[in-house]
Amino acid sequence: MERIADPVMSICAAETEVELRRVVQQSIERFGFQSYNLSFRKKDRREFMSEPTLTNWSGADLARYADEGWVEKDPLLEMAVGRPGRPMVWTSAQWASSVHSTYGEYIASTGIISGATAALDERPGSLSAMTALSFADASRSRSDAYAIQIIGQVAVTRAAVLGIPRADVIGAPYLNRLSSRQMEILGWIAQGKSNADIAIIVGSSKRTVDYHVSEILRKLEVASKAQAAAIYSSQ
Repeated sequence: MERIADPVMSICAAETEVELRRVVQQSIERFGFQSYNLSFRKKDRREFMSEPTLTNWSGADLARYADEGWVEKDPLLEMAVGRPGRPMVWTSAQWASSVHSTYGEYIASTGIISGATAALDERPGSLSAMTALSFADASRSRSDAYAIQIIGQVAVTRAAVLGIPRADVIGAPYLNRLSSRQMEILGWIAQGKSNADIAIIVGSSKRTVDYHVSEILRKLEVASKAQAAAIYSSQ
């Protein structure tokens, strides 16, 4: 996952919505994808697709998706929200040979060859996921899906910091919930240090650092260390 470091830093450094969209696009391209759709904490499927948080899909793409009724029967959406923490890669050929062959035909008609889909949040009663799509033939691995998950988590956190509409993340205002030791640990997380490294640096056990990290995520209401680091970097 070394390739994810530069994209995360670029997203954290984005200063405007235009710049954020550009660096997210560059980030997914680094992993061989050309298109993406990210929706965060949406109340239902229709809002998830009609009001994405960040996307480079055109209005025509979104309209076709809605007009053909995929809002209620998209198996990708069902799998993404039902498998938090388990991002997946897939190919159009896989859909064509499954019980979702009709969806496979729809995917094929758009020219999509492969993709990665990842849930971004586990908040009950809301939908959060990012899908990245490729129109080029390329081999895929689970690491690609985890990269998309990290990109999505950091991007939506940065969007909230920038005040972009539809980015419902609390983030920075909750930093004052952290203890001084947790702020110190978060600072090292933002520098890319592992929990084991941080334990050595601060003179504590890894178990204690693990506990503080879990508390940091809980207090900031985020799902990953990458999101927490993005909030810290936004100060």
